[in-house]
Amino acid sequence: MKYDTLVLETKGSQETGDSIAPRRDARETPSRTLTALSLFSGGGGLDLGFSAAGFRIGASSDIDAFSCHTLMLNSGRKRFYKHAHSFAADITKVRSTDLLSPANLVASNIDIVIGGPPCQAFSIFGQRKGLEDPRGNLVWEYLRIIREVEPKAFVFENVAGLLSIHGGKLYGQILEELSLGGRYTVSAHRYQVAEFGIPQFRDRVFFIGAKNGTSVPPMEPTHGKQSLFSCRPYRTAGEALRGLKEPGHAHSPPNHLGREHSQRIVDRYRDLAFGERDPKTRINKLDPKRPSFAIIVGSDKGGGKGHVHPHTAREVTPRESARMQTFPDWWEFHGTGRHVIRQVGNAVPPLFAAILAEHIKKHIFGAKSQKTYDELVNILELDFLRS
Repeated sequence: MKYDTLVLETKGSQETGDSIAPRRDARETPSRTLTALSLFSGGGGLDLGFSAAGFRIGASSDIDAFSCHTLMLNSGRKRFYKHAHSFAADITKVRSTDLLSPANLVASNIDIVIGGPPCQAFSIFGQRKGLEDPRGNLVWEYLRIIREVEPKAFVFENVAGLLSIHGGKLYGQILEELSLGGRYTVSAHRYQVAEFGIPQFRDRVFFIGAKNGTSVPPMEPTHGKQSLFSCRPYRTAGEALRGLKEPGHAHSPPNHLGREHSQRIVDRYRDLAFGERDPKTRINKLDPKRPSFAIIVGSDKGGGKGHVHPHTAREVTPRESARMQTFPDWWEFHGTGRHVIRQVGNAVPPLFAAILAEHIKKHIFGAKSQKTYDELVNILELDFLRS
């Protein structure tokens, strides 16, 4: 069964005049390298995915200095990922020029703005206060940067809970505001990332704006239950974990250190069935034959936890959670404990971001071909997902 994809569009105006900037066809120069400005970058899921699809991340910004350090720490480790600049700043206190100037960029250099304002204000795991939560008001800061830069396209990512909060009024308001009075055609699609070969169930909504009047169609799911002959099977938690030795091994990848558990907790975790939730810690034991549950978001105040490992009576490490998110083992997160957990849990899975970026390149920027799932797996060096 095809996943229920939400498709809503706000058409850009066809008028010309002083109030509407003249249209420029973003597909005029598809062969050149496309430059992105990343906002609310976090641990780099969108940045890494768009880079794998051939975009250049000219500059990025996040209020969290640990996240910005992560982006620069990994710059140059692979030929396709060279991050020019990451600016640690409160977006409410900066303008687009503050973000672009240190990277020797101006607004006209930016082809696309990507990012997702903090989602806790709209998430079912939060209190769903929406714009009553200060984090919800950051939506309008994202919109302000779009107005200042006027890129050819933008991607705005958030949790699916955004669709229902305030009876759907907030969603409709954001969709309308993102059109900037008709300057952008905005398409919105809801995706379950597991249906695109990500070893994790994660439900998200993506607003995609195009200044050239293009309506971006939804992507067709490629993975699902094995009974669906038209799809490849789900990628599983067991696949994501394969090849990883226990934490503390001499040749472990970065961020592969876990929590210490008391014997009482170890005994409880050992007795859990696959998919069962622990009544005390309220986290689930992974089923190795199914995608992971959504990675739980953490914060500096705590609350971020991995799920229970399917074969060992412990919580998964940040590295194991990062694999569920399709971060490659070479990608190192700066910080310790809660800093890393937050970066991992807040991210868009890089592999899904790359798939989406290829889709956008085709439909907005006129690319003649798209990299396949397997090609993107190879570029990111996701050995655990290689067939």
